[in-house]
Amino acid sequence: MIGLEKWATFAQVAGGAAAGLTGLLFVAVSIQADTITKSQELRNRAAQTLALFGTVLVIAILLSIPSQAYRVLGGELIALAVIIGGGLLVLDRRATVDPNGRGTGTHAVASTLDAVAPNTVTSILLLAAGLLVVIGAPAGLDVLVLPVLASLAGGVASAWLLLTKITK
Repeated sequence: MIGLEKWATFAQVAGGAAAGLTGLLFVAVSIQADTITKSQELRNRAAQTLALFGTVLVIAILLSIPSQAYRVLGGELIALAVIIGGGLLVLDRRATVDPNGRGTGTHAVASTLDAVAPNTVTSILLLAAGLLVVIGAPAGLDVLVLPVLASLAGGVASAWLLLTKITK
């Protein structure tokens, strides 16, 4: 049996980082609100960044549940991977297609945001970690570190781009 209590510090650090970075994202969006609200692409890319930070927060919460069985955590991680993967896919589709069904590509920063956001990587790594935890592999939680780091790094890059690279 693998003790989840050993992961409490990781959960605290990851959750705190995600919460702080979520605040940074809100600052970035509020500073650039005029431009972001006019662009469907930028609104959806900002929402993807928020989803990445939210994923890390949920992972931290799941790791912090007291007396939780290891395999139950794995099932929760699998469910989270499916939900976040589907949500990020919907946001990506909404970012790249305007209401009239045409491709957009109207804002240069939006394509860069798409390139730095680790949406697919995060979902796949989270799913892999969940599957490893469900089958009882000791490395399952070690693999969980990867989607957390990918989400935080991609989210930081996206928030920075939203804050600094949008011109009016």
